[in-house]
Amino acid sequence: MSPWHDIISRPAGRRVLVVGLARSGRAAASWLARQGARVTGSDQRQQLAGLEELAGLGVDIVTGVDGSRLLPGMELVVLSPGVWMTAPVVQRARQEGIPLLGELELAWRALRQRQGRALTLIAVTGTNGKSTTAALCAHLARSAGRRVFLGGNIGRPLLEILDEPGTELAVVEVSSFQLEQLSSERALDPQVAVWLNLTPDHLDRHGSLEEYAACKRRLFAGQGAEDSAVVFLDDEQVVSHTRDLPARLLGFSRLEQRAAGGVLIAGERLRCGAGLEVILRNQRLAGEHNAENAAAALLAARAAGIDSSLWQQALDGYPGLEHRLEPVAEVGGVRFINDSKGTNVDATLKSLTSFTAPIILLAGGRGKGSDFRRLRPLVRQRVKQLLLLGEEAEHLARDLDGCAPALRVSDMRQAVQQAYRLARPGDVVLLSPACASFDMFSDYAERGRVFAAAARSLAAEEHR
Repeated sequence: MSPWHDIISRPAGRRVLVVGLARSGRAAASWLARQGARVTGSDQRQQLAGLEELAGLGVDIVTGVDGSRLLPGMELVVLSPGVWMTAPVVQRARQEGIPLLGELELAWRALRQRQGRALTLIAVTGTNGKSTTAALCAHLARSAGRRVFLGGNIGRPLLEILDEPGTELAVVEVSSFQLEQLSSERALDPQVAVWLNLTPDHLDRHGSLEEYAACKRRLFAGQGAEDSAVVFLDDEQVVSHTRDLPARLLGFSRLEQRAAGGVLIAGERLRCGAGLEVILRNQRLAGEHNAENAAAALLAARAAGIDSSLWQQALDGYPGLEHRLEPVAEVGGVRFINDSKGTNVDATLKSLTSFTAPIILLAGGRGKGSDFRRLRPLVRQRVKQLLLLGEEAEHLARDLDGCAPALRVSDMRQAVQQAYRLARPGDVVLLSPACASFDMFSDYAERGRVFAAAARSLAAEEHR
């Protein structure tokens, strides 16, 4: 039996260190403390707000340290996804033989101990489209009357499901960071696992595309022959890493010969076999990338036994997600679109293809080792003006030189105001940064909210 198994089964009185006190870390510290564990929470950031609840549960909070000096006497270390496996606290814990678990695995194992496989788990990974696909899966299930938990990397930590008895289905977005932290390759065993695509991302952390792909593949290693693996058969990288999966393979494709038994993407029509076809009429699902996301969601829903009779109605009523091609304002015929979740080059490429109107593109932030030169063809075709901000502004300006006029801006409010001055009725102002947000914001969501607030403030001023 693994050393952490007994701790998860009987956490009362056990000493646990939680490293990283963002959303996932706080959820882990809270759950463990409520089970009676003696929890210490650490974070390298010196100033953290909103920790009163943890303190009230008896969690000992230490900030401004990486956690290494807190390891003596600890029986388990729980990691937030943002903690790199090369961090000193991780390396020292391994040297001292202290078990390590990521928050996702802690939740998964606690859930399995409580419910076994009675609860259906759909897990979604990929470079881009994870959040939309996971949200669509949950939306399809709710439309069919199922009680659903939606969480993981998309928002709510999976541990929160343990406070919601009666849930029938969990849909979890899973990042490479979470998969990297698994204690073993077979640590997860979702009944349905989805791999959408694979393009270079997070290479600053993973080092190479092969290492990044190896993390993604871990989502499937614990599955069995009775489980389902949903993959995009037109993505050569995904196909090359899924040839020998243990689960039943279900695929979606734009080529009929590949899509047999899966979903065929024919423009805005998704042909699901057995005479079932749905049409993507919802503008929140515009673009080729969203056709892929919807196809994956339909396959996952079918594998999870979700009734298909209301699929068309559900897709038509899908409300979309914040920060994913989200319309936030229209001012003088100029549309402002929040795609702050476009944190890598491929996400921005897909967003650029979603509009036929001239685009003023707001880009920049903290780089992730990507090559911005891959944006050149589409920027030249679709973008009338670049507004660049953040740490990578100069890098973007060099890589996109000659593709569109470029201006540097100092903050988001200036970017929005400058965009409106340069825009004409019918234009689109698109925030799709191709970068992470951590140079200027706490996360992509804060960046998106600041953009949206600035655009709405501009709209209010224009209507006075």
